[in-house]
Amino acid sequence: MKNMNRWLKLGIIGMGTAAMLSACGGGSGSKSEAGEATAGGTEPVAPAKPSGPVEINLVTPDATITPEFLERLAKKFPDYKINRYNQATKGSEITDLLTNGTPIDIIGRAATVFENDVVVNKLQYNMEPLLNQAGVQTKDFEQQLVNFVRSISKGGMYGIPGGSAINHVLFYNKTLFDQFGVAYPKDGMSWDDAMQLAAKMTRNEGGKQYYGFAGNTGIMTATNQLSIPLVNTKTQKPTINTDERWRSYFQIIYGNSVLNDALKSNNKAFSGGAKNLTEGDTAMVLFNANIGIIDKALQEEKVNWDMVALPSFKEAPKTGSPMNSTLWGLTNQTRNREAAMDVIKYMVSDEVLGDLAKIGYLVPKQTDAIKRVFATEAKPAGKNWNAVNYNKFAAFPEMTVSDAAISALYSKQIEAIVKGQTDMNTAFRTIEEEATKIIEENARK
Repeated sequence: MKNMNRWLKLGIIGMGTAAMLSACGGGSGSKSEAGEATAGGTEPVAPAKPSGPVEINLVTPDATITPEFLERLAKKFPDYKINRYNQATKGSEITDLLTNGTPIDIIGRAATVFENDVVVNKLQYNMEPLLNQAGVQTKDFEQQLVNFVRSISKGGMYGIPGGSAINHVLFYNKTLFDQFGVAYPKDGMSWDDAMQLAAKMTRNEGGKQYYGFAGNTGIMTATNQLSIPLVNTKTQKPTINTDERWRSYFQIIYGNSVLNDALKSNNKAFSGGAKNLTEGDTAMVLFNANIGIIDKALQEEKVNWDMVALPSFKEAPKTGSPMNSTLWGLTNQTRNREAAMDVIKYMVSDEVLGDLAKIGYLVPKQTDAIKRVFATEAKPAGKNWNAVNYNKFAAFPEMTVSDAAISALYSKQIEAIVKGQTDMNTAFRTIEEEATKIIEENARK
């Protein structure tokens, strides 16, 4: 399968971007029990109860698997030896593990790269029967994300959402709004409202240029709130000129003449990040909601910031970005499935995910117990942490192998539009022509 190659290239995955898994060593059972054979939900033979020490290799770049959490796992499972391999570090990448024959018992990858890393390498294992036996209920998790998992699992469950999750919010610099006497952004805004506010906040005062908004073309294209695919999977044609939602989207977000003139005059990119906020020249920044927890400058409040929910489009009111999270999965190499499932069940428990939710992390489990404790211990205190969960989550667009390269075309043309180097019609035509070549080239492979 080729469907997920683009996500490795988009730079939008907050849990890390490593490859994974070994191809040999200690698989538990024949091929008929694992991988594709169980994708339709065939009940596997129940594994024997663990007896004596059990070794589990946990392979993931997920940032929530800290040394402290590994100690917690060791106390919870004293008879299990749990080894963590972080694919974000040299020597623990997929190619390394494939080469040295390290068995992978539990894999943890962002949903948007899971297929590319696990399914493409033929390491998938349908966990659904074991999830049911363990009492892990998929109804407790964000359903758009569960639907996505099923879409890459032939209707089964190659993984279960866990760890911290990602969606996007609108951060803003309160000092700039106070300085210019403009009302703060609010939850529930439309994108029309937000871009009007961006124009109002874009100005040059005292010889300093201020920008009303910084977005992220990769995020806003590949995981767009309207779930528009880049390629029509039925016709294998680009959607840029056939799905009218793209034109409306571009006109609202990238057609702001006041903001665009300022970007053009100062040769500044439309795309930005947390740095735009902390440097103090940008009023609003679209970014990963978790950055408020992990960015040192924001944690230390070097800038007076807050956040609101991502503005929405009239076609999809109160709908934000898709939720992405780590998926915890067994592989067809897992040596002791029951022991590994014990660990996964604990990692997606209300206890563990509730602890993350308390400090403000979005988590993929949506039980009442977790919702009650969300952000109760979040720092800095007094921020609008409820913005993280204000919107419903969009569905992921349908994906193809061509998406990474096509998304890059979008980004290039968007920057050209806002800089006045091309017009929208020409940009759309260029994207369509170049995207068609990419699709045709991939079809020949």
